[in-house]
Amino acid sequence: MENFLDFAKRWNLPQKSTPEQNFSAFKIRVFNLFKNIDNRLSDIQISFFCQILGIKEEWHRPYGELDAISTNVIDALENENNPIKLFFILQTIFSLLDFRHPHNDALYQNFKAILNLSDVNLAVTEKDGKVIFYPQGEKRLDFELVEAVLSFLNLESHNHFLNALQFYERKSGADSIKSAESLRRSLEEYLRFKLKNQKGLDANITELLTQLKKDGRDPVVRNVIFQVFSYLDKYFNENSKHNDGDIDEAENEFLIYQTGVLMRYIYKSIP
Repeated sequence: MENFLDFAKRWNLPQKSTPEQNFSAFKIRVFNLFKNIDNRLSDIQISFFCQILGIKEEWHRPYGELDAISTNVIDALENENNPIKLFFILQTIFSLLDFRHPHNDALYQNFKAILNLSDVNLAVTEKDGKVIFYPQGEKRLDFELVEAVLSFLNLESHNHFLNALQFYERKSGADSIKSAESLRRSLEEYLRFKLKNQKGLDANITELLTQLKKDGRDPVVRNVIFQVFSYLDKYFNENSKHNDGDIDEAENEFLIYQTGVLMRYIYKSIP
């Protein structure tokens, strides 16, 4: 389903929506989708939600003490006007939902449809019932190098890659270092899985090149892979392995995409 902006471009209509208007439209869509969210959560989950957000827990009792009604969650959504904080509230909601229930999976799918209709800096991915929010890059890249990558990783590498996304989302220098280190661990574990050994990243870079040569892969491509891996390994050793680097958001994003490129190549090249 396309949004109005895409439709308008086809008709050469002027694009006059401001970021504030785009966020307002997104928030209205979210409110419409989540209007009954308090009814989906247990009393304990709602209390936990309030604790996470640090907000006062309110219960309405129109029919007596034994029949408490909550609007804590939907009120938090309605009252929040900071985009990043709203995104955090939404991620918190999804963290409380049991995705084994088909209604919750439908809620997630409808939320992804809302994102396609909205012009906000947000992308999401879900794996094994865990939803991760992160800033939106180029949509095709996000799918191929983030969501698609998560679909084929082994458990250890998958968990490290998810951690990298979560640390990236926090956008602090210390968390960028943690994100990079998680990416290093993800690469290391995936190479161990594909090459069927327990060697470290540096040793398995050589093993990978040996395997690619044995399989008759193009020597120029092999050299590119070797150079990229070598530079990344050097970067990780200098910036993340000992938690003493200086990594900004742009570098963190580059590392996520570059790791995704390498993993996709390994996935398709090594049986």
